[in-house]
Amino acid sequence: MGRAAASALLNAGVPFRVLVRDPAKLTVTDPRVEVVTGDLGDPQSVLRALEGIERALVVMGNHPDQAELERRFATSAQEAGVAHLVKISSMEASAEASAVLPRNHYETEQHIVATGVDWTFLRPNFYMQNMLMYAESIKSTGSFALPLAAAVTAMVDTQDVGDVAAAVLSGDGHAGQIYELTGPDLMTFHEVARRLGGVVDQSVCYREQTPEEFRATLERFISSRWQLDAVCELFAEIAAGSLAYRTEAVSDLLGRPPTTIESFAQRFSAVFGRDHG
Repeated sequence: MGRAAASALLNAGVPFRVLVRDPAKLTVTDPRVEVVTGDLGDPQSVLRALEGIERALVVMGNHPDQAELERRFATSAQEAGVAHLVKISSMEASAEASAVLPRNHYETEQHIVATGVDWTFLRPNFYMQNMLMYAESIKSTGSFALPLAAAVTAMVDTQDVGDVAAAVLSGDGHAGQIYELTGPDLMTFHEVARRLGGVVDQSVCYREQTPEEFRATLERFISSRWQLDAVCELFAEIAAGSLAYRTEAVSDLLGRPPTTIESFAQRFSAVFGRDHG
């Protein structure tokens, strides 16, 4: 999402600065892009990145220290004179959230509100890019498994979320707004499988996995107990219907329809199946 936002800002001719841990991994390269090397855990690098900045985007992957680091960044931004903060949050964030990830997002949102700066919260739902984790299984076995039973969600492309972030950062009238971001279609994952298969020209099957099977699979790839528990807890809420609605926010903010699952699959067709060129 950060890369997508940066690309959109660059294409729009909006000057910006990025804070990155490793400049060698920065894929958006242009003389107009100012790069600060550092980390959210390094206060001095954060202050360097914030100097003279009017608006800032807060986007960070799930991590045990995510809430603390994002709130520290928000406080530093307020002290540095940043006028507007845009945060990538979660559609499940609310005062009633019980799962740790959406609860942390909501409490960080409240911290940002308390700083007194203008704010906009972007709350996406289930990312289409999550399906890339199952690309090898789809390619080799024509199937994927998730513990989501017959739950429905209008999954969203992270490219769309990044484009919305850029539009909010560079536009006016967004202060104090919460935008829930979804894709265009409510689908079960059986429908996701069918539509993915239609793009890659193979039959794709979604297998309804038990929570125990899902956790055992994740344990092979996730060493952090905190992250393992947080992901399993979040997927249990999705299975219970927490994301079973869609919005028009992406269309309203971008003036175009959100990305369909077919367009997403076509973009990654070489990953999911045979390359369509």
